[in-house]
Amino acid sequence: MFEGFSLFLGALADALIGPNLFVPGEPFFIAAGYQLYQGAWSAVLFVMIGGLVGDQLSYFIGLHCGQRVQRKIILVQPKTKRLIARCRYLMAKRGSYIIMFARLLGPIAWIVPFIAGSHKVKWRSFSVFSIVGLILGGGQFIIWGLILAHGVEHFPLLNEAKIFVVEHQTTLLALMLVTLMGIIGYRYRWRYLFAKVSVLLATLLVYCNYAHFFWYSDDFNTEVNNRIKASESSSELSYKAFPGKSAYYDAQAINIQYIGETPRPLMNTLGWIENKTFSRNEIEFAGYVSLLRSQTPPVSDLYWQKKPQDMAFQLPGTLMKRSHIRWWKVGVQPETKQPLWLGAISYDDGLKLTSYSGIMTILHSIDPNVDKERDKLEEQIKQQRPDIRIEKQQLVQQEVMDEEHDYYTDGNILIISG
Repeated sequence: MFEGFSLFLGALADALIGPNLFVPGEPFFIAAGYQLYQGAWSAVLFVMIGGLVGDQLSYFIGLHCGQRVQRKIILVQPKTKRLIARCRYLMAKRGSYIIMFARLLGPIAWIVPFIAGSHKVKWRSFSVFSIVGLILGGGQFIIWGLILAHGVEHFPLLNEAKIFVVEHQTTLLALMLVTLMGIIGYRYRWRYLFAKVSVLLATLLVYCNYAHFFWYSDDFNTEVNNRIKASESSSELSYKAFPGKSAYYDAQAINIQYIGETPRPLMNTLGWIENKTFSRNEIEFAGYVSLLRSQTPPVSDLYWQKKPQDMAFQLPGTLMKRSHIRWWKVGVQPETKQPLWLGAISYDDGLKLTSYSGIMTILHSIDPNVDKERDKLEEQIKQQRPDIRIEKQQLVQQEVMDEEHDYYTDGNILIISG
């Protein structure tokens, strides 16, 4: 429906007084952008001519029968009465600017050409400013069509904004509801407004936490192309993980490599207990309570290249303090042609309120000295599995705690050959 003459008719209906109260023009301009990406320049020509003709017809309708048509429009759509009055005022004060930027001002755009005709604005002036406005207003949606056709992922800033909004959608919705309640309560002078807003905010935060961990965690477990290129070396891999998919979060350290089919047998031999994770296991609230009682709570997800860990383990400990490690299968090691795993080992040291994967929640506080846990694992392997070859290589630069990192390290990676 968005080809050729249909694009013209859609843009025309969006600009023509009367039909434009019911027909949105944005889909037609976005569709033109899609077709432009495929090389169909005529699509842009169709929507631009349609918008131009619609503006001109609305202007002349207003010029010749403005007052009578206004009365009929208000009878059909009473909500337009205030809009028309607002437009008249703005036209009298800033006529040229209003005509030029009308398409960027929302519903006002519906009646600006018509009001311009009713106010006897000179046709030449109206045409010049409305053409500029059409290029600005319609052009923005054509550009969005181009971007969508090419793929948002090819635009890093837009892609990060999309990831941030998707990941934080429940929190953003909660904040909108709290803000709306605050505005309504302030306007109508509700008693105990601050207490009511606080209770709503606390309730919504609890809901966001419950929904994230028990309903939506596995929704973020999307498959990614995680096989490293044959030309890549170990030093070219990313050795950072994040408590979320957007670039908003501080990095946590990945400080272990395992070369072999799977690190699970080694972990079991060393006495590590395999944990459940929210993204990989179906965990109900009753099961979560049972895991807390056994002091093996689920491990929160970290993301390497936007992929959650494949498995996680912990040493026996308490709910507040424990050593744990997460493992990601990242592909095939180019030199040995064996499976390659990356691991992030650290130590939980108490609790803290933190921003995590789109929500505010209470999680374990991580000891920033991740090298200490890496070295403990090295000693454990030497004592219990001396047959396994291990070594350290400085594959990343030294890091200090700053606004981008939650840890410090000497940059050495423990490499385990299973």
